[in-house]
Amino acid sequence: MKTFILASVPIAALLTAAPVNAQMGTTNQPAPGYSSLLKSDFSSAEREIRSSGVSPYDPARSINLGIALAKTGRPAEAEAAFRSVLKEDDVEMIIANGQTVMSHDLAYRALAALKNGPLSQ
Repeated sequence: MKTFILASVPIAALLTAAPVNAQMGTTNQPAPGYSSLLKSDFSSAEREIRSSGVSPYDPARSINLGIALAKTGRPAEAEAAFRSVLKEDDVEMIIANGQTVMSHDLAYRALAALKNGPLSQ
């Protein structure tokens, strides 16, 4: 089973529209767009994510892209990004506090935030 390491943002932060800081593998490199998302520079975040060369199947990339899309007023595209995570294997994601979450659970939380939460505004 693949494991994705989430370096600094707890899963609950997604519910307040914080980006995912993750990278496949054992290093804790920020996922593309992370810094720009933290600065609420959503257009830059989208450009960084799309030009990063990170696989479009990477769940952290998809979650961060979805956040950027939602925050730039494109909820349908954001939903597609979050749903793309659900089409792939459900992989473990380890957050900074050591908690393990599954990528599908994270995607469902993002979809809920898009419909009724901080990503819906």
